[in-house]
Amino acid sequence: MTDVLTYHQLSKHAPERFAPGPGQLDWATQPAPFRRYQGARLIELYHRPLEEGPAYDRVFAGPQTAPAALDRVSVSQLLYDSLAISAWKEAGGNRWALRVNPSSGNLHPTEAYLLLAPGVVGDDGVLAHYAPDIHALEVRCELPAALGQTLANSLPPGGFLLGLSSIAWREAWKYGERAYRYCQHDLGHAVAALAIAASVQGWQVRMLHGVAEARLDGLLGLDGEGFHEAEHGDCLLWIGPAQAMEFPLPETLLTGLTQLQCIGTPNRLSRDYRQWPELQRVHGLCRVPARPRALWSVETAGVHADNPGLPLRPILHRRRSAQAMDGRSGIQADLLLAWLRRLMPAQSPVPFAVSGEPSEVDLLLFVHRVQDLAPGLYWLDRTGSGVQPLREDYLWQRVDDELPLYRLLEGDARGLAGFLSCGQDIAADGCVALAMLARLERAVANGNWRYPRLYWECGQIGQLLYLEAEAAGLSGTGIGCYFDDALRELLGDADNGWQSLYHFTLGRAVWDERLTSLPAYPQLRIPPCKETTPHDSGAR
Repeated sequence: MTDVLTYHQLSKHAPERFAPGPGQLDWATQPAPFRRYQGARLIELYHRPLEEGPAYDRVFAGPQTAPAALDRVSVSQLLYDSLAISAWKEAGGNRWALRVNPSSGNLHPTEAYLLLAPGVVGDDGVLAHYAPDIHALEVRCELPAALGQTLANSLPPGGFLLGLSSIAWREAWKYGERAYRYCQHDLGHAVAALAIAASVQGWQVRMLHGVAEARLDGLLGLDGEGFHEAEHGDCLLWIGPAQAMEFPLPETLLTGLTQLQCIGTPNRLSRDYRQWPELQRVHGLCRVPARPRALWSVETAGVHADNPGLPLRPILHRRRSAQAMDGRSGIQADLLLAWLRRLMPAQSPVPFAVSGEPSEVDLLLFVHRVQDLAPGLYWLDRTGSGVQPLREDYLWQRVDDELPLYRLLEGDARGLAGFLSCGQDIAADGCVALAMLARLERAVANGNWRYPRLYWECGQIGQLLYLEAEAAGLSGTGIGCYFDDALRELLGDADNGWQSLYHFTLGRAVWDERLTSLPAYPQLRIPPCKETTPHDSGAR
């Protein structure tokens, strides 16, 4: 068993025991939800009213409009529609933020850093951290003129680089050794949110393969002093007009960026910080080396309008994670099939083309209340793997001419879905629940770095399910707690190495009426009609 498979086995839940964790929550040491850099110069960002924007269905097929001009207005809008706060909630004297991109336990380990050439948000090029609590950029480094020009010359016109990082302690505080999985789910959600928001701007989001992941800490300013809680770079993204081929980043640029002296002291997120040894170990194992640059598809799929005329941006900002389902409401089979069509990689280049790699995740569905579709277990063959050698009593009856959707067993699967999801009723009380499956051993045989990327794909699937449910007036929620090997027993999988990586449920939510909802930001900063010299609000 490889080391990464050893971690996967260690971090499994089972009915008789849970993965190693803190045992109980120490609320006094809960990590702060926002990374800030004291002393960094702030650049305020804008918001547009939610009514402005494209129709919901169009963005998933790829950019449908000419690329937006790259300036403070378009960068502001991208971040507002992907990583910003969507609302504040209050109850019992407590106040917490919700965001456009979902997160396990609303703990948000994912941070974003932008490398912007001169002229985008000011005269100089910058490395900046996005601060969602105030919707602003914190300037960590102002690039010297020569290095800024090198950055500008290295990038195709009209785009920029964005790095995503993770602070594992935010998740480990609650989930212990299983937290690495949740950080990767959240990374996938964030990538999908960025890809969708970029498509609104006529931009492409693609992952750069030519830079080794171990270099990202230096490129993003995360290897300096002052970090009480470890933060590490996960991926580097190109965001801008569609390109047919990944471009090289010259060594002079990479070296120059790593040698910059960053400004701003990172805030301490928690008065206590516990190092979970397996998290550190698996993180080191899974860092991807530099790989050959990739061809990037610039083709777009045909637009299948299941929600004609429905505006996109209100859906992005209304998305919430349900805490409970009503256990009564159902949906039509046509709606479920529309959701599943959205999850097929060929039908949704946004977000599934971001990595440039084949999809490796299939779905096991627990159908509860879907009119014209019998309750039971179903399989969606997203990867084109075909019928699988699983349990002998599985029927493998294809139920749709367009989708590779198969009925495995008929019957009431509500109790089974709830049990497998750590006994959580929400998995049984929705219209449908599902498990995201990948052949783990086969995937990591091509490199341990494939392990987190499987979770990224699951996070992308989850992000689309959230939006599809919201577009239908329903809700969804991701489920990270499930009994790993009990689900394998259900499959009867002896040889193919199927492992469940993420669970999800969709239905009609029951909301807690004791909660008060407040606007995301005190007031909107509407962009000017024409971009002018950026206003900096000074160091804070």
